[in-house]
Amino acid sequence: MQLKFNSISIIFLFISLLLFTSRAKSQSYGLEFKGYDVTPDKRTELDLTPDDFMEFQNEFEIAFDYKAIRLSPDSNVGFFGYVFRIINNDDTNIDLISTPTPQIGLNLVLGKSNIIIPIKYPDNAINNWIKIRTKFILNEDRLIFYTPDTFYVHENIGLKKSEAFKIIFGANDYEQFKSTDVPSMVIKDIQIFENGKRRYYWPLNEKDGLTATDKIKGKKAKLINPSWLRLNHQNWLKVGEFESKGVVKVATDDKSGNFYLFGEKELIIFSPGNGNIQKIEHAAQPPFFRKESRMIFNNNDNHIYCYIVNEGPCYKINPTNGKWTKLISPGNMAPNYRHHNSYFHKKTNQIYIFGGYGFHKYSNSIIKIDLEAKEWKKMSSNDAIFYPRYLAGLGELSDTVYILGGYGSYSGNQLINPQSYYDLFGYSIKDNNLFKKFEIPQLIDNMIISNSMWIDKKTRNYYALIYSKVVFNGHLQLIKGNLDSPSAELIGDKIPFKFLDARSFSSLSYFPTSNKLYTYTSYSSDSTTHIAIYSVDYPPNASKNDLTNQKNRILKYVVVSIFFLFLLIVAIVMLRRRKKLLKNTIDKKEESNHTLTQESIYPPNIPITYRIILFGGFQVFNKESEDITSKFSPLLKELFLLILLHSLKNDKGISSEKITEILWYEKSEKSARNNRAVNIAKLRSILDEIENCELTKKTGYWKIIFEDLDVKCDYVDFLKLTSSKNNLTKHKVSQLIDITQKGGFLSHANYDWLDEFKASVSDRIIETLVDFGRKADIKSDADFIIQLTDCIFYFDIVNEEAMILKCKAQYCMGRHSHAKATYEKFFKEYMTMYGQEYERTFPDILEINI
Repeated sequence: MQLKFNSISIIFLFISLLLFTSRAKSQSYGLEFKGYDVTPDKRTELDLTPDDFMEFQNEFEIAFDYKAIRLSPDSNVGFFGYVFRIINNDDTNIDLISTPTPQIGLNLVLGKSNIIIPIKYPDNAINNWIKIRTKFILNEDRLIFYTPDTFYVHENIGLKKSEAFKIIFGANDYEQFKSTDVPSMVIKDIQIFENGKRRYYWPLNEKDGLTATDKIKGKKAKLINPSWLRLNHQNWLKVGEFESKGVVKVATDDKSGNFYLFGEKELIIFSPGNGNIQKIEHAAQPPFFRKESRMIFNNNDNHIYCYIVNEGPCYKINPTNGKWTKLISPGNMAPNYRHHNSYFHKKTNQIYIFGGYGFHKYSNSIIKIDLEAKEWKKMSSNDAIFYPRYLAGLGELSDTVYILGGYGSYSGNQLINPQSYYDLFGYSIKDNNLFKKFEIPQLIDNMIISNSMWIDKKTRNYYALIYSKVVFNGHLQLIKGNLDSPSAELIGDKIPFKFLDARSFSSLSYFPTSNKLYTYTSYSSDSTTHIAIYSVDYPPNASKNDLTNQKNRILKYVVVSIFFLFLLIVAIVMLRRRKKLLKNTIDKKEESNHTLTQESIYPPNIPITYRIILFGGFQVFNKESEDITSKFSPLLKELFLLILLHSLKNDKGISSEKITEILWYEKSEKSARNNRAVNIAKLRSILDEIENCELTKKTGYWKIIFEDLDVKCDYVDFLKLTSSKNNLTKHKVSQLIDITQKGGFLSHANYDWLDEFKASVSDRIIETLVDFGRKADIKSDADFIIQLTDCIFYFDIVNEEAMILKCKAQYCMGRHSHAKATYEKFFKEYMTMYGQEYERTFPDILEINI
């Protein structure tokens, strides 16, 4: 593929950069007023005129965005109080008061004349933003109050042509007008106009502090007990913390907004919206209750259901009296499905279970517990979409379950290329059908997902918590994506989280009653479980890093725009030089098909376009660089790989008899010969599209021959790079890592004859990288050593030499806690795999005294 630049492409790139650079992310901001949900001394006041009265001539207007917040779904408590009080220097007050009776609305009160003007709320105003404007026409002694739906006019108020006012929102401590009656509300974008010209503007987009700054003149407004919405949409607040003996399991009810924490002796019902805690002693703990147990809340009968996967038992408990009822008797309770995902389908009263892990095996089973029929049923799966995994995230939209990411291996065997997944796929409950959506970016290394995620039905945005599988004292980080786009971004700040496989659990919930996202985390030691629950207002804002980056983009906008043209010119010059360098390099190469040279394959920074790709999945491209993989039926794909790999293995190929033995062993000689002839003809036709790729039997053996300069194959380059450990360079090793990090070798292909090739690939990559790592200077090449060892772990999670190299590299870089986490991760995997503790200590492997 050649890169070509012309004036149109330059303009397109230039415009694209400008659009990207100037793109601003919407943020939730404003000032939330604390009212009846707190004591009077904790309520919020905003004084726009803390130092003196604000003077106006002829006419002025105050406008702002207002949102009334319902504290409880079944009550109007919290609506009464002062939205604002505007007081002139003659002590004439004009108040806007929120009131819940006789129906929720606003009242405009003209103090001296004792006039009350009822203002009707617009439809659907509760919990939604509405714009309010109050216009004072001083020289005509008239007031006009505007809502989005209508306006109200009142005259003869007693206003003068020239007036000065105090303007206070919420609580106030001004002389005889003092009040602590504050409605639960949010205010933002306060603007004051004088004679049609904007004079002040307080967006109220601060995230902390006791002042708000006007963006026009820098005038400071004073605050008491502020609750900044931007901070509430940015920072996770710890709303609950518990410690209980033994195992604790959790279930959530988004309708009531409750967490149900089930421990050894009692059931704790925690309502984070108001902080209420209710404890219920249960009659007796069922005999099966242990770490593998999982609980769900059933809205159909308001009971909590507890089960163990693998045809284990299923019980339900009444949360009001702690009484247990057995639904399904104990069966096979082997812990095969730890960290599985589950979903309760209310319409059919069924629990669906996806994936899991146990006994060094990852699962891609889909299992249904029918609570009506009181039976387990295994549903059909699709190995090409739902790869075996655990530690994934699950959400639901319109009777479709979506599963994001996780950790597992294509074969299901923990010993063969375990890895993090970044795919999003769906499962239709109605059709029992799986379908893949896309892959999301790798936002962090070794990324895994908290057990549940939430999908917004209106926007189709999903929210999930990610964290690293290899860090013990780590963090949960919220991400936001959309079901229709593979992009994803970090949202909010981080939540501390201890992760140690079976001892840890985390999940994400959305409670509409409070319009918040909640994170549940737990960590179990040998005798106790520590639980923490966090909340953030919905929708959450972008992460702090993203907010900083956004400001930097604005500051750099002009500089980048000008500098971009210069960069384009430099890029064109460099590309021409590289093209010439590549041509010279190619001219000097020997004209052979598969000679395994020990020289560097390509000069640094030269992009490589492969026509035949075997790492990270099978792909083939024709001479026009179009993907023709779909033209390979399963049989043609296996035939092609069989001949190609044997051609590269010994430069000899494979006999007709061997092909028949592998592909058509069950057929008669005549039938096998006919099948072979037909499929060979089909394969030749496809290879003709690649060009310079020939299927031949000139030597008596079937071979695939192609000109490596014209048809590049990643596996050919892999063989060249690993053909000898002599004269290895950092550049060669980087190329090798780039090839293998795309994914496992033919990861979706599972043939008995292929196991030999897969094992050889793993051995060669490990031996090559370990050998180079031994010789490298760890102090000067620490970053590269870490990259190298991560690649080794991809193929062998308990490679001792890779662990030692990575720990030493991290230690040299001053990342002592990271080095310890790497060692602890290895120690745990070693214990799991071999059933015994790793003998060497952390100081031993570093060869230091700690």
